[in-house]
Amino acid sequence: MAQGAGSYEPKAVPLSGAIVAVIIAALAGFIVGKVFAGPAKRNAGGGGDNAPIMHKIDRAKAAKLATEGDPPAKGPDSAKVKVVIFSDFMCGFCGQMAPAFAGLSRKFGDRVQIVYRTFPLEMHKGADLSAEAALAANEQGKFWEYHDILFGHMGSQSRSDLESYAQQLGLDMNAFRAALDTHKFKPAVDASVALGKSIGVGGTPTVVINDAMVMNFGPGALAGMVQRALDGKPPVDRMPSSGAGAEGGGERQAAGPQKSREAPPLPAESVDVKVEPWNPSRGPANAKVQIVLFCEYLCPFCKKIQPTLDVLQKYYGNDVRIVFRNWIVHEPATILSKAVLAAGLQGKFEELHKLFFDNQGEIRVCYESQDDCRVQIDKFAGMVPGLDLNRLHADMEGPEVQSRLDADHAAGQAAGAQGTPSPFVNGRKAPGAVPPTFFGKWMDQILGRSTPTIPASEDPQQQGQQAGCGQ
Repeated sequence: MAQGAGSYEPKAVPLSGAIVAVIIAALAGFIVGKVFAGPAKRNAGGGGDNAPIMHKIDRAKAAKLATEGDPPAKGPDSAKVKVVIFSDFMCGFCGQMAPAFAGLSRKFGDRVQIVYRTFPLEMHKGADLSAEAALAANEQGKFWEYHDILFGHMGSQSRSDLESYAQQLGLDMNAFRAALDTHKFKPAVDASVALGKSIGVGGTPTVVINDAMVMNFGPGALAGMVQRALDGKPPVDRMPSSGAGAEGGGERQAAGPQKSREAPPLPAESVDVKVEPWNPSRGPANAKVQIVLFCEYLCPFCKKIQPTLDVLQKYYGNDVRIVFRNWIVHEPATILSKAVLAAGLQGKFEELHKLFFDNQGEIRVCYESQDDCRVQIDKFAGMVPGLDLNRLHADMEGPEVQSRLDADHAAGQAAGAQGTPSPFVNGRKAPGAVPPTFFGKWMDQILGRSTPTIPASEDPQQQGQQAGCGQ
């Protein structure tokens, strides 16, 4: 049931709160880019070459997003367009999207229903309790007001802070405290996360417009996509191809020369990132710099970082070793990792690895159907000379591939991998998909080089520091 339809408009995040959010994002290594890039030339708010990424989800599942568990909603249940956001109150990018959602209510009124789905990320300590607190406020008819306060105070969400915000809204504090003490709404939060994962949600914010999950766009594109849905059209013009349009991206930049950006420092402390003898790698085992990269094949940011790896090998040669490990953010990507691991057992890792990333737009069918996904796997595996498909199929279902996938997951957990891509440079956690010169600065420091090894001309013109899937 929609809460407060026609009686409350979600406010834009206050300036002070936005500043806090920016500081948090900077410390996390995300500030220079956004999870979602701006729209393509043919989309509302255009400019640039990257297109939003859209994939259809099952209509029955899409219908559950707006109704199952009675999530907080703004607008009537009869609205033609339902916009569902999976969000985390400690996610800086979610805070950036909040004003865009407030704008939808003002612009489209009762033609659109906005549904909020809690999706606290494990890497944000305390985000789960904030989600529970928001649902406790929802029980008393104050969800959107509490929503705005949380996004305005992203750096202050301790238990006492949560109670203070409830008092500001005049909530029944006995009921509110009891809800937090007993974790009354934890089942609802967990159910929301499970529902999101069932359709492939791996990070925040993730937006679903009717039965289309859309990624790789900025807040300014949201209203245009909703208008298209109201007009009976898909939210975006086209599905992504296997080219640039299928990639993820950072904040949209104007065409022309870009201002250079400084690489953030790596953490002072390093962690022991385990590497197995069977992990695919490039470069000598005794290289002075070792980059262990945790990735998956459906993450657009993992696709974006592949050319950067080529640049590093070009300029550093035998001084760098790159080790590949699987880290699944989107569950439908599991079968793809199994296929590449199975190909590796036949010495064909590099070939299938490259084909999957080069054709990421086509393998996105894995979100919708595992059967269609297997067809795509066979299609690309058939392009690899000497790859035995019968053995590939057997190995994908065998214990060796599963044990290697499990070992990759355990290594990522132990190292503290957060989303994809998660690169570790000599055991020091680097941000996600960043330009080659960022890696160059870090590697030059390790190698004791005073002059930059990688020229700025190697950086893609629109690539700033970016986060990644699930980050």
